[in-house]
Amino acid sequence: MGDCLLLTSPLRALKEEFPRFRISVLVETRFAGCFEGNPDIEEVISISRKKDGLRLLRRRFDLVVNLHGGPTSLLYGLLARGPQIGFEQFQYKRLYKDLLPSPDPGLHTVEATMATFRWLGMQREVPPPLRYDGQPRKTPPMLSALRKPYAVIHPAALMETKRWDARKFADLARALQGQGLSIVLTCGPGEESTVAEVSKDVPSPQILLGLGIPELADLLRGAKLYVGNDSGPMHLAAAVGTPIIALWGSSDSRRWRPWSAEHALVQNPFECNPCPGYRCLVAPTPLCIESVTVEQAIMAAEQLLKNHDTHPQPR
Repeated sequence: MGDCLLLTSPLRALKEEFPRFRISVLVETRFAGCFEGNPDIEEVISISRKKDGLRLLRRRFDLVVNLHGGPTSLLYGLLARGPQIGFEQFQYKRLYKDLLPSPDPGLHTVEATMATFRWLGMQREVPPPLRYDGQPRKTPPMLSALRKPYAVIHPAALMETKRWDARKFADLARALQGQGLSIVLTCGPGEESTVAEVSKDVPSPQILLGLGIPELADLLRGAKLYVGNDSGPMHLAAAVGTPIIALWGSSDSRRWRPWSAEHALVQNPFECNPCPGYRCLVAPTPLCIESVTVEQAIMAAEQLLKNHDTHPQPR
């Protein structure tokens, strides 16, 4: 989800410079909503099963740019007619028509993709903001009934090394309630237990489960603040311009921090950071995310809310 949303900035720059380009995006069906309503994209090709890729046999493109590099994305690219290019560090690189230089690991992902597009001929230097223009087909009643102003807390993350403790989220939620914000808790499929653990220590939270990407974006647009780990919804908050508190653990904040949105990144330095994140390689539990204190998060939230109230960002 985060990869999809971070791609919207470079695609926006590409379309603005070359408005006659017809841009298609190939994406897993569950993340196709990240591009809903995006005027820079001519077509979203969604894939839910590998055999769905057979549709590409009837298609021809002037260029296929593979930004992922895995064997599945390579297969899809080869099914379509047209030259396919990928990065020089990719597996099976001999199967590509041409190779792109490896991106600078010190750059943000948005900047790295922009550099790739410049290598292909784009002139623009500064990346634009992320873009999400999708709207729910019908606003769910639960969104209309929210108590405002509110903060959205998304406490889950795929990896343990990125996941702040549920009790700390609850402590931060109570502190935000003390500043006059009501609390909305959200999660993705299979993450309900995390929300349940946070909610038991938070007075009268509003819990919204099962939101699709357009509904979640609508919720975030109306929020005073978004709080969460390094995860896809954090980038969706950035795309709709909501101020963000990002609790940070194992991943590389240079590459994956919120882009183009007012944010505070709460992270403590560790020599082993960044790491792949599948498990902690230096301790029994992930010290990086565990070291982030509630007090650090509260201070970041207070400062961010103060700055936002003084200099509100355009929505």
